[in-house]
Amino acid sequence: MRAVNLIPTDVRRGGAAPSRSGGAVYVLLGALAIAVVALASYVLTQNSISDRQTQLAKVKRDADAAQSTAAALQPYRDFAELSQTRVETVRSLAGSRFDWERAMRGLALVLPDDVWLTSFVGTVAPGINLGDSGTGSGDTGTLRSSQQVPAVELVGCTVDQAEVARVMARLRLVPGVTQVSLASSLKSDVSSAGAGGAGAATSGGTDCRNGSPKFPQFSLVVFFKALPGAPARAPSTGAAPSTGGGPSAGAKAPGATTAANNAAGTGAAAGGTGK
Repeated sequence: MRAVNLIPTDVRRGGAAPSRSGGAVYVLLGALAIAVVALASYVLTQNSISDRQTQLAKVKRDADAAQSTAAALQPYRDFAELSQTRVETVRSLAGSRFDWERAMRGLALVLPDDVWLTSFVGTVAPGINLGDSGTGSGDTGTLRSSQQVPAVELVGCTVDQAEVARVMARLRLVPGVTQVSLASSLKSDVSSAGAGGAGAATSGGTDCRNGSPKFPQFSLVVFFKALPGAPARAPSTGAAPSTGGGPSAGAKAPGATTAANNAAGTGAAAGGTGK
């Protein structure tokens, strides 16, 4: 009789077991995991892109609003810049203007009583064309051209030569004066004095000595501090000529009017008065 093995084939010992399907399950699970991760990444990326697009739209709206506000306020900005420019211009003009009133007051306070002037010419720089009312003294003209600063050219008389030195010393006390230079200090010739002052009569009375050999006639230049930011050469309109005693080479023409141009940095100078 033939023996029959009733033990199931899959539990028999020593028998060849059929292959199982467990590996395919793992592969399927891995593929599902990868799909889930990819889907999550896609969703997160789409959410991030949506957020960035929302932020970009908000920034564009804010930029448009800021540009609109700036355009509305542009006239005020232009006006502020214009105002600042004009303030700087006025400040520059005021800083480059010479105070002739203060200079003349200082000169009037220090000049002694025994001094009388026949010429008083103020300029902000040498080389200024004063026309008929310009300085006619070659000595002061040479001294005046030595410095590019405001200066006053004085011609007058006093009682003696010692008083001329005293006048120069006192002129140095004027605020703003940096130098006082003497061009000449001369007395009349004895022959001219003996002629009874004929020389003075022929010159139209511009010689303050009036033919006297006692009184010296001096010519000097008073230099002041340089103007801040002033050009090296002033324009011809920057002069402050004064009246003189009569028509001669050493004095100003009679009746010349005083000129002032404060906008160009100059002031007026008066002359022909005695003390």
